[in-house]
Amino acid sequence: MRPFVALTFPPMLKREKSMMFFGLNADQRSYEGVFLFFGIYIFASLFAATFTAPLYWLIQWWASVSPSETMDWLLGKRMDVFYDRLRWAPIIIGLPWMMKRCGMFSWKNLGLPASKAGAATFGRAFLTGVIMSAIVCVCQYFHYGMHLRQSVDMADIIISSLLGGIILGFLEEIVFRGLIMRSFYTAWGPVTAIILTSLFFAYKHFKVPGRVMDALPNGGYGVANWDVGFLVAYYDTIGICMTFNAVQFFALFMFSAVLALVYIRTKMLWGPIAFHAGSVFFMLSYRKIFERPEGPDSVFFGTGALTNGYMVLILLTAIFAGLLFLWPKKKEEGNG
Repeated sequence: MRPFVALTFPPMLKREKSMMFFGLNADQRSYEGVFLFFGIYIFASLFAATFTAPLYWLIQWWASVSPSETMDWLLGKRMDVFYDRLRWAPIIIGLPWMMKRCGMFSWKNLGLPASKAGAATFGRAFLTGVIMSAIVCVCQYFHYGMHLRQSVDMADIIISSLLGGIILGFLEEIVFRGLIMRSFYTAWGPVTAIILTSLFFAYKHFKVPGRVMDALPNGGYGVANWDVGFLVAYYDTIGICMTFNAVQFFALFMFSAVLALVYIRTKMLWGPIAFHAGSVFFMLSYRKIFERPEGPDSVFFGTGALTNGYMVLILLTAIFAGLLFLWPKKKEEGNG
């Protein structure tokens, strides 16, 4: 009888010192980063839930004292908008502190070196993200019979989409790959880090539709009972269960997994930032330039969101497999 052969992961999925927090060696582990992040996240949610109603009351009072179009505009927002903005305050303050605590409060340690290698990594990853989105968009163009929107300012669209993609990619990758994934990496290793980060990424990017928030008193408009912030927090947390779409969820999961592998492979955050930015840039440009005729959505090709069709899920899975098994492994750096 042949002896049992244990399943082994590709070399790139072995722990490396360069990806560890707190200056730990590859054979060590720490859960502090995980506790720090989820502590900040939970505190931010509780902070927003507590102060959503008081903030609305403050704006109401201000509007009575000094009426203006701006005050009317703010009072016309739904309660989940107030909640979301308030939640960002502790996060903006807490994440830099977490970065310093974890030893990541520098461009180099975070994986953002100013070097030719970093620029080359950014360029290749950005182009890959653009190509992936372009393949889906071109197929949608022919399948749906897309046509140009009227009065399209191409230069403005390209510039705004490029800036939007880069800003979104930069901010989200610092949080999801630079902090969350490396916290999981330090605690449990690369495989678990990729899985948990991708699950959390998909969960947070699975947009809760407005009809879920319609369950708030008066649809969430013009009413700020003391508990409205906690109701928003509840629906924001469980909304995904009410509108779950498996294809979209797993497409987002695979998108995050690809970004994680690019980071692990290059040891530079420039890679996932650029891939993320390139994908978003092309998607935004495509949606602003072309308009789709009215008609049913295709389960295979998806819509302008690009994450709700089987095609993008297949492409992302192929990219993930290529990164995992086909991309040549670089010489290990800084292993302990």
